Amino acid sequence: MRLLFCGTAAAEGWPALFCVCAACQTARERGGPNVRTRAATMIGERVRIDFGPDSYLHQLRYGLAYERLEHLLVTHSHEDHWHPHDLSYRRSGFSVVRPEPLHVWGNADVRRAFERTPGCDWRESRLAFHRVAAWKPIDLGRGVSATPILASHAPREECVNYIVETGGRQALIGHDTGWYAEPTWSFLAGRPLDLVALDCTYGPKDQNQGHLGCTWVVRARDELDRIGALARNAIVLATHFSHNGGWLHDDLVRYFEPHGIGVAYDGLTVEL
Repeated sequence: MRLLFCGTAAAEGWPALFCVCAACQTARERGGPNVRTRAATMIGERVRIDFGPDSYLHQLRYGLAYERLEHLLVTHSHEDHWHPHDLSYRRSGFSVVRPEPLHVWGNADVRRAFERTPGCDWRESRLAFHRVAAWKPIDLGRGVSATPILASHAPREECVNYIVETGGRQALIGHDTGWYAEPTWSFLAGRPLDLVALDCTYGPKDQNQGHLGCTWVVRARDELDRIGALARNAIVLATHFSHNGGWLHDDLVRYFEPHGIGVAYDGLTVEL
């Protein structure tokens, strides 16, 4: 399983639009891993988690072949993770696309957001929508599956994270969640995850509602270990950062390194 972290930022990106805070100014000066686009992850060439406003940039930056994309797994309807208007360009007259539909997996709000967007039509854009159900595995073909688990993010929406599995290897992409509720911890118990990427939006702030801060990423890793949800030599990463946290890439590395946790950055590739 090859994972490409296309974007590792929260909604504003980093440097954030228009922002002149010290964290954004320094990120502009240093560049490299300090420059972060909105969160999205590629699983090989056929599967993508989230399709936000930086998806076109990701295509150019990483040489992605979206024509080979077969499945979009959408975590929730917030616009930094779900920017459906760009999918309207799959229509005739804008693009020449393959006749097979691109399968979109998401909750009811994801569907409504698409259907309320001008120019978006499932049939004309050659898309097929599928409503996800927590804990129910999705067969993505070629021995790949994805299981949505309940995130703790937006109280009025059934937000999910995804466990992707192939060849006996499992990866949990866990951004846009605070501390999981008990049903999620119970589902994860005894499941040996080979990679876990955890939300770290709050950075050094000691918060765990809707998102996590650094201390809570460590606590979540420890809880996963306690309940038997980490495989031997599992890779644990922090991801989904906001400039409001203030810590740049090197600051985050200094904090997490003693805990054995890595810091994801745009363009990070992990082979499982």
